[in-house]
Amino acid sequence: MVKNKGFLPSGPSEIPVQRNQMKEIIYSLLPACKDPDIDSGIPFKADAIIANPPAYGHTHVAEALKVPIHIFFTMPWTPTNEFPHPLSRVKQQAGYRLSYQIVDSLIWLGIRDMINDLRKKKLKLRPVTYLSGSQGSESEIPHGYIWSPHLVPKPKDWGPKVDVVGFCFLDLASNYEPPEPLVKWLGAGEKPIYIGFGSLPVQEPEKMTQTIVDALQSTKQRGIINKGWGGLGILAEPNDSVYLLDNCPHDWLFLRCKAVVHHGGAGTTAAGLRAACPTTIVPFFGDQPFWGERVHARGVGPAPIPVEEFTLTKLVDAIKFMVDPKVKLRAVELAKAMENEDGVAGAVKAFFKHLPCKKPDLEPEPVTSSFFSLSRCFGCS
Repeated sequence: MVKNKGFLPSGPSEIPVQRNQMKEIIYSLLPACKDPDIDSGIPFKADAIIANPPAYGHTHVAEALKVPIHIFFTMPWTPTNEFPHPLSRVKQQAGYRLSYQIVDSLIWLGIRDMINDLRKKKLKLRPVTYLSGSQGSESEIPHGYIWSPHLVPKPKDWGPKVDVVGFCFLDLASNYEPPEPLVKWLGAGEKPIYIGFGSLPVQEPEKMTQTIVDALQSTKQRGIINKGWGGLGILAEPNDSVYLLDNCPHDWLFLRCKAVVHHGGAGTTAAGLRAACPTTIVPFFGDQPFWGERVHARGVGPAPIPVEEFTLTKLVDAIKFMVDPKVKLRAVELAKAMENEDGVAGAVKAFFKHLPCKKPDLEPEPVTSSFFSLSRCFGCS
């Protein structure tokens, strides 16, 4: 996905690999909703389904089981005129809404035979001749988006079935015992700038590490480099102003940082903003450019730096942007606005708000179309 910048394969040789992965996901959905627990053998049958869009077979399983379904996700999948689909490369506002249809159609072209195979062989449903995903079959399905409305307000063209519920956080800091060298280093000078890319692979880790060190020296900042899985942190020579970190809960560390530079995953972005850290996002793929643009639009970070454009000059400019007191003030204001949000409670509330009341079983209605109706699955026909 890093190489392709998204879900779509970059070459013919990758298509069979991705199709096998998709098939595994699609065929796992029905057993997950009705089979006994694998370990304990305890019977199970879903009363409702919560899924995310890339599960793909979820709507069909819901139709077959006649149970309601609710989509929750960390990036937008509902068409809007306010921003493009995060997996598209559309830059012009006139194409924003269309970008959702384009991504949806491209993915559908690659999986429709598997979906219809599932419908016929496993779900005992008629095949569908077309699927418009977010634009058609899913328009009646409630969607909940897990981000702060103070960062990305709910678009005006999203209806009552769509909620923006707030970020969800794991409280990891309360049980964390930091290593003594880290505590000592943090206490020995100014708050540092955090730089790390988590589990994402870096093409030239030694070169990138040197770029980071040079940028910190140029801006007279201390820095924490999270070594991650990408091999960062190989220093040419020891440096007292740079701390090399293996792993640490973001909710503990970011409160002790001046600013953060990272890949722009939804969770890392949320943690940095919650800690009132100005943020530079270096997107690798997927929804990361979207979060980079949102952070920049909110004034709490510079324009995102795509990883292939990561240079000393751009990183120096980004650090200078982040240490500007006006940017810090905006980050503090955003963090205060987010302080009272509870994304978990918001998601639960949204789920129950849209959950239909149970009705007594009625005689099934005759199927009048080759295209399935999800209204029956919601009990609202």
